[in-house]
Amino acid sequence: MSDPYLGKNSNQNVGQVGIFLYRAPKKNHDALVKINKHSYDFFMKYGILKFEVFTLNSRNDMMDITNLAKTISASEDEDVWLEIQSYRDADHVKEFAKAMEGDKSGDEMYKEFMKLITPGSIVTFGNFSKLNEIS
Repeated sequence: MSDPYLGKNSNQNVGQVGIFLYRAPKKNHDALVKINKHSYDFFMKYGILKFEVFTLNSRNDMMDITNLAKTISASEDEDVWLEIQSYRDADHVKEFAKAMEGDKSGDEMYKEFMKLITPGSIVTFGNFSKLNEIS
């Protein structure tokens, strides 16, 4: 049985990921789930390999390693969210961005998303390339 959340392109090799880390008031959890479901459909429409969203389970440190919630100053009233967007490579990121140009529904989703998260809380964004020498 296939996983519908992996998308039709998920069997392709992932060579680059975009990482987004942000905080959001817990009261906005359901609304963020809804907007991320719309984002998933939107991104799949334009050819992303995978779009995955996670929330932080624990705020406990592990041995001498500081928990991420502390690092990004998340309050007890906030959830910590992580999005991973997967692409074949850097060229695929460009193709994906170009394919979305002109679709105003993406702009509307972005505006709604920004209203739901803690202002200024997208504390990190980065595109990472896979190290083929390791995996």
